[in-house]
Amino acid sequence: MKTVGIIAEFNPFHNGHKYLIEESKKRTGADYCIVVMSGDFVQRGFPAVTDKFTRAISALNSGADLVLELPSYYSLGSAEYFAGGAVSLLNKLGAVDYLCFGSESENLYILSDIATTLNEESDSFKRNIKENTKNGSSYAASRENAVISELCASKSSLYDSDKKDEIKKALTLPNSILAIEYLRALQKTDSKLSPVLIKRIGENYHSENISNYSSATAIRKSIIKTEAGNPSLPCTVKNTMPEDAFDLLNDRLQKGEYLREEILDKLLYYKLLQNKNNLTQFLDVNESLSNKICKKLDNYGKFSDFCDILKSKDLSYTRISRSLMHILLDIRADNMQMYKTDGFTSFIRILAQKKSSSPLLANIGENSEIPMLNRLKDAEKLLDPLSIQLFNENLAASKIYNLICNRKNIGEFSLKPIIM
Repeated sequence: MKTVGIIAEFNPFHNGHKYLIEESKKRTGADYCIVVMSGDFVQRGFPAVTDKFTRAISALNSGADLVLELPSYYSLGSAEYFAGGAVSLLNKLGAVDYLCFGSESENLYILSDIATTLNEESDSFKRNIKENTKNGSSYAASRENAVISELCASKSSLYDSDKKDEIKKALTLPNSILAIEYLRALQKTDSKLSPVLIKRIGENYHSENISNYSSATAIRKSIIKTEAGNPSLPCTVKNTMPEDAFDLLNDRLQKGEYLREEILDKLLYYKLLQNKNNLTQFLDVNESLSNKICKKLDNYGKFSDFCDILKSKDLSYTRISRSLMHILLDIRADNMQMYKTDGFTSFIRILAQKKSSSPLLANIGENSEIPMLNRLKDAEKLLDPLSIQLFNENLAASKIYNLICNRKNIGEFSLKPIIM
């Protein structure tokens, strides 16, 4: 039995995601595909546009066999935490042979070399970053320069000017950045999972063009533009995703369960006012950002506008958005450090599975290092204290999600895995 793992958000599920699942199985010859999927909140620092079960169903319909939830602490984290939490979960299942991921770069060797360089952090590497930032370069630009310098010094025969351009792209393009972090996580854990790279097809990550292979960004933008006057998906979106995924998404939109960006405006403002004297306790909020938030708080109007006000050369919109979501959901730096030190604390929560995945589940049951929560109410009996803490924090985040997406009476304990 061979199993491939995929880490995803499916926000929303589209043709590119279906291609990734199908191609992953095809290239690895895997019998089963496990998806570790962000639950209620996603890495760009925002709630998922539709609930996790809707997205999990779409994944099963397009070739996945088992969908597991990635807790909000990791799904809302930086690329390092997102990848670290998800790879750790796949490792601990004891039943996965491959990790498959998309990337704008086609060169797995370059991505692996970059990952090794970042993990090793040699003295010359750290010195290079320090000198460049001291001279006014942003941290991202300084790190890019340091990686290129290290690789060219150690493998000068392999890294000519063309390869330098590839390195630069790999360190700046979204999917390649995540691919590097997956590889870093595999290296750090001495993982048995074999990495398999699949070239991203269609529009780029930030493109807003609508086509057969549109980005999730384009689909979300297209829906937002038409939502106010028409509670149905625009026809142009239909060709961007599998038919069943389109129908599910359209159903959620008509029920008012598709999340709009302004949904967080007042809730976040209240949370900022409540904690304005102690913001550094939250993940990714250093003293400088805390001071900036407090200074600009009187200018707060909308969530998105406040992110624009706070962003700078060293702080991207997404980084700001994630930080604000950490404040809103009470995601604390000290807790994340505990989970990281523990090897990224985790547990198995199934969101959706195929009936035909029984042999896979049996394999996980025999080999997993972490408990499987077939019933959430069993958590107290099965999880250790640190895992219980993460479990409860994830439930608290889910309660907020269910509240803001018009599902007020939904409790997580009543939500059972989807079986198809």
